[in-house]
Amino acid sequence: MQILSLLIHVLLSQLLIALSAAQGCSSIAVRRDILSLSPGEWDRIANVLRRMNNEGWFQYLSYIHNAEFGNIHGNDMFFPWHRRFLRDFEEIGQRYDGGFAVPYWDVLRDYRNPAGSPVFYPQLMGGNGFGGCVPNGVHQGWTLSFPNNHCLSRAFDRGGGIQPWYSPEYIYSVMQRDGSMSSFRQHIEFTIHGSVHLGIGGDMSTYWSPNDFIFMLHHANLDRLWQQWQNWGHQMTMDGRDSRGNWVGLGSPIPHYNDEVASTMQLGVNRMCFQYAGVGGARAMSFSVSGRNENRLSLVSVPPANSTSSTTEANLAGLPDHILRKWFPRLAKAKEMMKQRNTTRTTMSPNISSGGQMLVPPTKLTDSWINMHRFDRSSVNKVMQEAQEFVSDMNSVNYLSPF
Repeated sequence: MQILSLLIHVLLSQLLIALSAAQGCSSIAVRRDILSLSPGEWDRIANVLRRMNNEGWFQYLSYIHNAEFGNIHGNDMFFPWHRRFLRDFEEIGQRYDGGFAVPYWDVLRDYRNPAGSPVFYPQLMGGNGFGGCVPNGVHQGWTLSFPNNHCLSRAFDRGGGIQPWYSPEYIYSVMQRDGSMSSFRQHIEFTIHGSVHLGIGGDMSTYWSPNDFIFMLHHANLDRLWQQWQNWGHQMTMDGRDSRGNWVGLGSPIPHYNDEVASTMQLGVNRMCFQYAGVGGARAMSFSVSGRNENRLSLVSVPPANSTSSTTEANLAGLPDHILRKWFPRLAKAKEMMKQRNTTRTTMSPNISSGGQMLVPPTKLTDSWINMHRFDRSSVNKVMQEAQEFVSDMNSVNYLSPF
């Protein structure tokens, strides 16, 4: 019966996909930070999620993720596939509520103490799994049916808490330094992607992690980071290899869907009928006068007030030149341009933010996680060592993070 049910959902999903493709973007879903939603807006989302689970869609989507796991991790199909998969989930939800959009969770903001995030409050996603089952939140009382009937489980990797993830500063550095998809993908997949899955544990640490709606919140945020990176001159950048070692290009088929990679590269066209609140088109960097900070680095496209971006940029602007050149080359270039335009140079202290804290080292991927994804261990070790070096360098100049 379970196999028959899954086959029915596959056929229905393909029908919905065909209908949506024919219609084009009649409207654009706006994905917002989950913590910016009103109680009423969250209730609408929660209602859609319950109906989707009752009708087997969480089962179907977890089945697909499980079946394609080896094709979509540890290679450069990672970002296109998950963007397509997330849009599939969103389109299904819009059949129940036309205004449905998947929120994102800005996990960078909560990197220092993830378990303390309001995302884990009972009113939203619920917390740790005591005895395995999550006792509250949107999944409360659910029976998940893939790979078998069970309640949603979580198992925080520090017992009642979660070990630190990756700071906004580090991910911002990655976005500035990486010019190829292969390098950018490795930096994200080996760091913040894995640490969130492992930190939350339970269903989130399995092949069927889409059982937990936090999967969607997390991957919406990763997709948002990808879009920001695309906007920095990488709109159509696609390189690297797939799970079989073949080169990945814009014409490569996306596993399971068989759409071309090119169909996922631009938001607002083809099937990608969504956008992220606060993330506009191509962005440029400049220094601008803003309030008491005479030298505040900002993006021309102003992010929302609850975004980590503007705060991160403002605090990094005062780092010593050798740190900027090594870890933040775009900021270093912008700072140099500002100096050339100014007749009087202002000496800036890296400790712009009062009451900040030094960075904490992130948690490394476990051996079991590396083996599960068949990652190249030398590539993982290289990224892990770099992340540790970043923290060491930032702390050596007494940088204080506001996060």
